[in-house]
Amino acid sequence: MNSNMTFRIDTEIKAQMTQICKELGMSTSTAFNIFANAFVRAKGMPFEVIVKETKPTKSDEILSDVDSILNEFEEDYRRMAE
Repeated sequence: MNSNMTFRIDTEIKAQMTQICKELGMSTSTAFNIFANAFVRAKGMPFEVIVKETKPTKSDEILSDVDSILNEFEEDYRRMAE
């Protein structure tokens, strides 16, 4: 059985996420489902959530972090599909 969820997200973040999902060949719904499954398997956040000292970061570092997270989700999704 499927359920619907409704929540608010920043407009710019949504647009960026939609574009990234499009490039990955998936919908945002699929991306959220991958996250939800990873969340359940991890029994919490499937990635570390911490407060770090603020320091200037390069956009390349941020993009690298995003790529790493998306790769982990993609691997989880592939394992679920097996």
